[in-house]
Amino acid sequence: MVRHAPLPEPLASGPFSVARAREEGVTARRLRGTDLVAPFHGVRAPCLATDVQALADAYRQRMRPGHVFAGITAARLWGLPVSTFWSRAEPLTIGIPAGTTRTRARGVVTHEFDATRLTSTELDGLPILDPLSTTMMLARETGGDDLVTLLDALITPSPIYHGLRLPVRPYTSVSALQAFAEQCHGLRGASAFLPAIDRARTGAESPPETRSRLEIVAAGLPEPVVQFEVWRQGTLQAVIDLAYPEWMIAIEYEGEHHLTDPVQWAKDIRRQELLESLGWIVIRVTKNDLRHGARGLVHRVRSALARRGVSV
Repeated sequence: MVRHAPLPEPLASGPFSVARAREEGVTARRLRGTDLVAPFHGVRAPCLATDVQALADAYRQRMRPGHVFAGITAARLWGLPVSTFWSRAEPLTIGIPAGTTRTRARGVVTHEFDATRLTSTELDGLPILDPLSTTMMLARETGGDDLVTLLDALITPSPIYHGLRLPVRPYTSVSALQAFAEQCHGLRGASAFLPAIDRARTGAESPPETRSRLEIVAAGLPEPVVQFEVWRQGTLQAVIDLAYPEWMIAIEYEGEHHLTDPVQWAKDIRRQELLESLGWIVIRVTKNDLRHGARGLVHRVRSALARRGVSV
């Protein structure tokens, strides 16, 4: 077994630049040690990155001043609901302020941005576009339901929306989104932003809730109300994910934790029994209902509306 000389303390716990290592007296031979990997030219790390945070931390060691994490990389770092899973092969997206020097590195793509209208900040020591500017950059290549899902995440006040790392919830409002879109008029992506804002709704507690609502509307059915409160004799009885209050139809999305957590499962059953005792039709939705254009969900909602005498 090869024994490697210990690294100086400042370099022992994470990625570091070769330039800094040489300043600390580390030899070129030591930098070629088999206990180190080179995720990027001029960078060493104790192991391969297993998530986007670790990969960004590694690239940060060679990042030029003014450059920021942007696009899908920034969205993943903020925990925004993008539609694909991260893989090690996905390049990092780096934002370059217009008019500044570009960078070239394997495993990186760069996008120029207008630093007078898109805002940078820091997250865990990483320079990054703020969540709103990140979403505007994503709008260059992401539209339709995926963009609406991102906007729903930015305006949700829900504390249980999983994965978001926004500094506050809601991060912004519909009126602020509209003002931002006007501010960004003429930028790539801005033309997709305003129509997406019109379809965004406050209150979603997960991406599948947004997608369920959008698929229902796309099928030509009436739009359900988001997070509808059911009160009885001055007491809040339940909050329904999506609802048709006038026809007393409740649509509840059941995430994986609803199916695997016995306590949550019992609560779901009791709430369904309560709503049904009050005269509601309860439709419980899982991810399987959202496959194939959400045909399963649409069929069940259409059937429930027909039971209430609604012709659609």
